[in-house]
Amino acid sequence: MSVSEQLVSRGIMHVLDNQPKNTCVMLDDNGKEVNVTKDMVVNVCHQLLKKCRNVKN
Repeated sequence: MSVSEQLVSRGIMHVLDNQPKNTCVMLDDNGKEVNVTKDMVVNVCHQLLKKCRNVKN
């Protein structure tokens, strides 16, 4: 069961009371949940750093 399905079926308080699973998801263009990986975060950080350097120069 996805997080959004849990919210609908059990209510937000019950979902938030569950044990943490150290996962993060985002929604794609079709509304499907996609797991966020460490590589994805590192890639975005590098892209942001490049843009910041371009603005500074």
